[in-house]
Amino acid sequence: MLRCVPTQLDPSTLDAVLSTASALLDMEVVFLGGLTEETFTFERIHARAEWPGVFDGRQVDRTASMCHRMLDGAPAATSDATADPAYRDSAVREELGITSYVGVPVRDSAGTVVATLCGIDRRGIEIGAEALQVLTQLAEVLAVQLGPLVAERIVIRRTPQGGWQVGDQETEDLTSAMVLADLLADELPGGRPPRPDSDLDEIAQLKLSVRQLEHALAARVVVEQAIGVLTERQGGTPRDSFERLRKVARARGRKVHDLSREVVMSATDRGVPLPPELCGRR
Repeated sequence: MLRCVPTQLDPSTLDAVLSTASALLDMEVVFLGGLTEETFTFERIHARAEWPGVFDGRQVDRTASMCHRMLDGAPAATSDATADPAYRDSAVREELGITSYVGVPVRDSAGTVVATLCGIDRRGIEIGAEALQVLTQLAEVLAVQLGPLVAERIVIRRTPQGGWQVGDQETEDLTSAMVLADLLADELPGGRPPRPDSDLDEIAQLKLSVRQLEHALAARVVVEQAIGVLTERQGGTPRDSFERLRKVARARGRKVHDLSREVVMSATDRGVPLPPELCGRR
């Protein structure tokens, strides 16, 4: 059964992916699409121009959507949907006047399609193989953010209301954006992927941006797991735990990511040495 789980996606991550996809495709609208067995929903849109009928939360019959056809085997991209036999009689295409479409699936760790990452335009836009490859990489960036984070009996998950649940407690803010901002700034393990000396063309620059985003998001998983461990261990809020973790790391000249890994390891191995401020309950 197909399902979309947008509430599990951090808004800052989703916005970064949609913004990068918009620059890549040069289309009027890019969006995250959600599908069930019966419906299709424009879960989150990034629009360069106003387009009547295209807005966050709009839901239509699944079989009327172009994403349904793409997942059913239609080409991933078309620059003339009005003449393309795979798309021309789509009810959504006819209603909205879509000329160009591109879409790729977003899959969870089990390979199940849980969403789509797409672009549409009223002009004829050619999407090349390289751009389609980068769009697929962006879908993979979203995919790794789906599902709960787990650290030795401590589960950190998104709630339907858009907040976070840490163990048995809920909070509105896990400071995910703060964690990501820190990592993108200078806390990446081993540093950001190196930038070549030569000038990059637009596609190469976007590929580098995707690599950097993937690198930071992978690092953030461990940081958020450590936040969950500290919140469970020492009480307080996830924000308190993050601030404590960051303060201790900087006071000792450590990277937040590296110290976070040790905190997570300590959940299963009491022999892992930690700074006193991160040991036991406060």
